[in-house]
Amino acid sequence: MTEFLQSLTPEFFNVVIAIVIIIGSIWAAIRLYQDFTRPLPDERPMPPPQKDAKP
Repeated sequence: MTEFLQSLTPEFFNVVIAIVIIIGSIWAAIRLYQDFTRPLPDERPMPPPQKDAKP
């Protein structure tokens, strides 16, 4: 157990933080690419709602 605790150095945590930042950046880039390349909705306006006719 003490060998494991000795391996938890500041350099180890720096590497973990760098990996998390890299993965997050890749994920954000993928999401932005998907958002910018998605098809745009139709520009036609929605028809006005129909009022119910009373008998």
